[in-house]
Amino acid sequence: MATKYVDLNNGSDANNGSSFALRKKTLSSAVAVAAAGDTIRVMGKPSSSSGTATWTNNSSLVTLSAAIGQLLYADGAWTAATNITCTANTTSPTPKQGSNSAKMAANGTFTTGKVAHFPTGAALNLSGFQQVTFWIQCSTTLASGALSLNLCSDTTGNTIVDTLTLNVALGANKWTAVTINKGSALGASIQSVRLTANTAITSKNILIDNVVACKSTASADQLTLNTLISPDNVTWYPVQSINGTSVYIDAQQATAATAAKGYQGATGSSTFYMLQPTQVSINTASSSYAQVFSGNGSAGSPITISGGWDTTAMTTQDGWTTIDMMDWTASGLNLSGTTGYITVDKFNFARCAFPLGLVANSKGYVYSNSSCAGTGSFSNMPTHGVTITSVNFLNCSGATAILNIPQSTNYNTDQVNWNISSTKVWGASVGGIQVPSFIGSPAITISGCDCSGNSGNGFNVSSICDFRNNTAKLNTSPGFYFQNMIGLVGYSLVAQNNTTAEVQLNNADVEIYTLDTNFASANPQINVLSGAVGKAVVYNWTQYTGGSPAAKLTSLGDPATGETAGNLVASHKEGGNVANNTIYTDYGNVTTTGVVGQSGSGIGWKLSPNVNAFASSPLRLNIGKVACPANVQTTVTYYAKFSAAGPTGQLKVFGGRYAGVGSAGTDVSVSVSGTSWTQYSLSFTPTETCVVDVFAEVWGSSAQNMQISGPVTVVQ
Repeated sequence: MATKYVDLNNGSDANNGSSFALRKKTLSSAVAVAAAGDTIRVMGKPSSSSGTATWTNNSSLVTLSAAIGQLLYADGAWTAATNITCTANTTSPTPKQGSNSAKMAANGTFTTGKVAHFPTGAALNLSGFQQVTFWIQCSTTLASGALSLNLCSDTTGNTIVDTLTLNVALGANKWTAVTINKGSALGASIQSVRLTANTAITSKNILIDNVVACKSTASADQLTLNTLISPDNVTWYPVQSINGTSVYIDAQQATAATAAKGYQGATGSSTFYMLQPTQVSINTASSSYAQVFSGNGSAGSPITISGGWDTTAMTTQDGWTTIDMMDWTASGLNLSGTTGYITVDKFNFARCAFPLGLVANSKGYVYSNSSCAGTGSFSNMPTHGVTITSVNFLNCSGATAILNIPQSTNYNTDQVNWNISSTKVWGASVGGIQVPSFIGSPAITISGCDCSGNSGNGFNVSSICDFRNNTAKLNTSPGFYFQNMIGLVGYSLVAQNNTTAEVQLNNADVEIYTLDTNFASANPQINVLSGAVGKAVVYNWTQYTGGSPAAKLTSLGDPATGETAGNLVASHKEGGNVANNTIYTDYGNVTTTGVVGQSGSGIGWKLSPNVNAFASSPLRLNIGKVACPANVQTTVTYYAKFSAAGPTGQLKVFGGRYAGVGSAGTDVSVSVSGTSWTQYSLSFTPTETCVVDVFAEVWGSSAQNMQISGPVTVVQ
């Protein structure tokens, strides 16, 4: 097992990659020297920090403690040269910063030269800056070098001090995040910024937005539109705009100014971390990748592509390798080997159509300790097990869900399924994580994940899986959506401020051990989808019980409107109190909360029917199981009472289930009456050994209740 070395900027593919001194330049060349079990170290960059910033939950605005760059252009029309028309554009394409962008339309006679200029308003000393970053777009494709941005010492854009030539080719109608490095100090007295056409742009439209002067590449406080930013040095967001102390998070190509999904987390001030891209590239199709690796590892001996290694000797993994594709058209790293067994670690991707290209039928992919910032999802979702650990998908786009696990029998054949742990899916244009039906063996693992702020469900789960320590907040659909399965057990789930419901059941039967839905919302905290059936057993449920808005713990469907009946939520230890237990049903609620039983018993159940409880469909509670010997009379005694006159209630053993205990349609029952604790007995003599269920039933009043209590006596 050997170590190979790759430097995406200053390596040489003529080298053999065996040492730092002989490092290769591309992963496609490293394929020839890598074997199963090898590690390929890829040079990266460490993060830096500058001051602090205030991050606000669910907001795309990040407020710096002090400005880092110098704004040169924010809003307004530029002053046009001859045969150019300049406007402040507010419509398609929507601006990336402020209320408009600068549009420059060349007519049919314009060729080259000065296009337009914009006065900065005052003479600016930019000698402390070496780079300029900005958004640019052209109505057609445009070759690299076709345009230059000039900084001028006069207000009319005629006396050029600095020339920064556009060093990338532009795709048609694509906002492109560009940073141009002069490599030395910019001018000390700049009064305007100018656009110059070096080749003909006849009949083309050019748009520019958010022009900012930036510190040098060696500076710790270098902030550009290609920089990733973070509140914690782990979770990396793309930058949409920079204007003084206001920095906005970005998302996708069409995301308008300030419209990106925001930061998810506690509001507050923290160190402002920045991470510069290792490779900035652009291309014309999603099938075009910045890097391609066609090699394969083997089971137990994967090839590891390890990013983030230091620039001096590649002996320390002190950062990340980050690939920025600038305009969302092309993709990041293509793992094109048809066998697989590749691990990718500490690789970030920004503005990529696909961050990783994966082969649908390859095995053994692992992706870890990385961020995908404003990208799409994977090119394919493999039909063999994939491991994703500590990866952040931030403001990404996809189909249905960012991690949409496919249905396949391969998991059972391989005895390996998907394992997603400690992963965030925040601010996606679709749902977070989706588990399909019929893949329960072996079970998928989803643990320690946070799917929040997404346009869809946080988690959409249709198969039994290992489901632990997951969080869903601020999604536009239910946070946890369980459907078409029986027997899922979840542990330590947090669902808050989701649309429609915090937890939704659609033909599902689940158990949840520790659930937190404590957020002020009028939406149901557990909801059964209309026309569906659902059952949930919840242990240790922290609920929202406030009155503004009025809390709605459950919504189980209404039998009166023809919806399926028989739904329930059985909640134990509500609010962490062992004395608080409630069963929520279609026909009313049953609870121990606040119930004082018959003297000496200490416990009791209160049955509160609703308007849908009738004699044929009562609110019913199984209050005991009694083991009965054959041919011996059994007498069971409980205490019962009503809160007031109105309801009808009884204790009952169903007839016809066991020989000698009534008959089908003829039950063993005793009616309850009165508002004082009274003993009620049921007697029966089964002719076979059996275990008999005893029920309490009540109906006929939605304003009053029936209470059942011990001490329970059984005489045989």
